[in-house]
Amino acid sequence: MRFEMEPSQDLGLRHVLRNGISVLKGIEPPQGRDRVLHGLLEIVTDADRGADVLNAQNLTFALDNKPAFERFSLFVRYLSDAFADLPARLAEAKTTLTRVEAGEDVQQEDVQQVNELLTRLLEALERERSLTPLPTMRDYNFQ
Repeated sequence: MRFEMEPSQDLGLRHVLRNGISVLKGIEPPQGRDRVLHGLLEIVTDADRGADVLNAQNLTFALDNKPAFERFSLFVRYLSDAFADLPARLAEAKTTLTRVEAGEDVQQEDVQQVNELLTRLLEALERERSLTPLPTMRDYNFQ
């Protein structure tokens, strides 16, 4: 899968992950808890849907739902070695985040599992970003 921007360079994605981790730890972000949880839930829901599509081998749907497929590809790209059953972890994360957003009581171990998933993704993105060479002058297109 080819992204328009490398995920490690996507500042917005990293902010959503960082703020989502803060919310799960009980820290109120400047953007507001509901807004952060909504953005985070959207990412995880799309990734879970992308996993379901690939599991059903419905590639036509994958082409029609490019964001879901790209979000799942993001998790696979950075976390496939970290988790044995990544689609199951995404489904659990979606359920937990939905319950947290609704204000329901959620077991602390469920929150910790989501936190671990998001923290590992954020760490992988930041590690890749720090190892990426800076662009040279000829990489820029001046017009």
